[in-house]
Amino acid sequence: MATLTGRTARSTLPRCDTPGVATASPGSPDGLSRTAAEAAWRAVTSSIAGTAHVRVSRDGGRTYPARHARLLPAGPPGQPCTVPVYDPGAGTGRMLALDLDPARAAGDVDDGAVRHRHERNDGPAAVGCQAAALGELVVRCGGQVLADVSPSGGRHVFVLFSAPLPWRELRDLCRAIAVRFSAVDPAPMCSLGGQISPPGSRHKSGGWRLLSMPLGQARAAAEQPNGPEVWSALLAEFAAELWATERAAGSQADDRAFAELDEAGIPWLPRPGGRAPLGGELEHVARTGRWDRSRYPGRSEARMAVLAAAAVRGWQLADVRAAVAAGAWKGFPGLYERRSEPGRMDRLLAAEWRKAVAFAAGSENMRDWPTSDPKPRPPGDGDGLAAEYGLIRQWMTTVACALEDPERVRGWGGRVIAVRLVLLALGQAAMVSGSSVVEFGCRNLALHAALSHRTVARVLRLLRDEPDPLVDLVSRRQAARADRYQLRIPAAYADSVRWRRWRAGRIEAIHPAFLVLGGTAGLVYQVLDANPARGAEVARAARLSPSAVSAALRVLAGHGLAERGPGGWRRGPVGLDDVAESVGAADLHREREERYKQDRESWRARLRQYQGARVRPVNERDGWLSLDDPSEYDFMACRWPVLADNVVRGPPPAQGRKAPSA
Repeated sequence: MATLTGRTARSTLPRCDTPGVATASPGSPDGLSRTAAEAAWRAVTSSIAGTAHVRVSRDGGRTYPARHARLLPAGPPGQPCTVPVYDPGAGTGRMLALDLDPARAAGDVDDGAVRHRHERNDGPAAVGCQAAALGELVVRCGGQVLADVSPSGGRHVFVLFSAPLPWRELRDLCRAIAVRFSAVDPAPMCSLGGQISPPGSRHKSGGWRLLSMPLGQARAAAEQPNGPEVWSALLAEFAAELWATERAAGSQADDRAFAELDEAGIPWLPRPGGRAPLGGELEHVARTGRWDRSRYPGRSEARMAVLAAAAVRGWQLADVRAAVAAGAWKGFPGLYERRSEPGRMDRLLAAEWRKAVAFAAGSENMRDWPTSDPKPRPPGDGDGLAAEYGLIRQWMTTVACALEDPERVRGWGGRVIAVRLVLLALGQAAMVSGSSVVEFGCRNLALHAALSHRTVARVLRLLRDEPDPLVDLVSRRQAARADRYQLRIPAAYADSVRWRRWRAGRIEAIHPAFLVLGGTAGLVYQVLDANPARGAEVARAARLSPSAVSAALRVLAGHGLAERGPGGWRRGPVGLDDVAESVGAADLHREREERYKQDRESWRARLRQYQGARVRPVNERDGWLSLDDPSEYDFMACRWPVLADNVVRGPPPAQGRKAPSA
């Protein structure tokens, strides 16, 4: 850019403007474009900006330094500018800002989502096709978009939401969209300080960014943002890409397919590009109920082949039921028919669907599944079991909402770390038992919360006594039965939970290594992964203060559980089991486990003696005994056992209940 003394850089911008937009006159080359830009700026920019600020570039669009930030003006600045994508203070955002770059789309393009193959296509044309496909996809999901175009042919597609979402969730979805749409550059959404040029702003090559849609439609999209149903539909649409990006980041250890959960909490296997139809042979089986007996010996094998094929092709159980109800699979119910068992398909379909998904995911052992049931249940309980797992994951999302509630956290006071560890242990216990009603004793929960059983008991009392609590006490302990707690979604968080993404996979409680390293270090370790993150981002993800996170990271780094690189902190190469052995936490955990086992045996022995005393025959001294009778206590000792000195009072967890694994 030329430097002219006494003149602004704007005067050196070329006369080119948005293609297809006429100019007002030779003396005013961008008069009409500026008018349209000002109208677009006033209509939508305030809704797009994460905060009411703008960064102005003083070097013609090469850099946008933070020191040039100022309050959002009423009209577009004369220089190129950007607005924040997120609200850094809250760590949230209200939109997906999709930046479609012609340089990324130039060349050979083979985009299944656009359904065109562009041989040696130019960048702007490919960007236009992908932007149109993105808009159509959002409309299919029940939403609407804002879109603009720059003089260079680049485009922005904005998807606005009516409630703030965690910035990491928005970032992950943007990365997933970039997997399917090659022109999307996820960089503006990849950091909490991300910036993007809004509609109506000056472009660095000259001209203005103009809306590529009618102004009235753009204003309606800004004033009526998308609701939670659109967010959920987008998560379901890009579920496969979300898993691909997470596995590429090192969050998964192997290359098997992993199941996601649908809105009903039922597992399914997302497929890039959406659901695909079945092959001709299996489609014929589902449509007619007839199958090749040389390939499938019986009806059971034939229907499982149909279900497995549907699972591989990205179907959900709801899609299967819809195909049957609509008559497209009118022969499929016949594969279940048995005269002695009416309604057999309704009883078996959910259970067989889970088996088909597990087979398609490459997991032969259903016990290894995060949603596997450790106890045998009637076959007809499949739908209820899936709903229970969905409720448990929804409750874990509710816990995240509770941690963002300053009033609730303030009520927890100095026990906030202990409360979080107990909530994690409750979530894991619920997944292991397959029920949202948890009947695990304090000692059992303590082993998986890295706390003492007395602390767990105090935390449970604190949680159940809260107004609008996270857990309800269903029944108090009695004999060998522990307290029973119902996981509950408070009314205050019901709307927020609808916006959050349910994550598949295991719900992990705290590792025994953090008996020594501390619960704060354990919470920080859980948010670290293979992707480097700055300390401030780790603090936001762990919902802890920067000073506490800094101290925890030093502890983790000292044991090789975290390491610092050029991009920030990430998990270290050392395993938790090795650290637990080296610091003595494993020995401490085993000692506690043995002591709690002795406590349970002592309590059960006491209960057996009580039961024996109830059926003991009446003796001559039963009845009223004078307080002056010297032999009173001898008879009492015979009838009522005396506990040993080392017995800790309190009931054990329910018999037969499997303890959650660490």
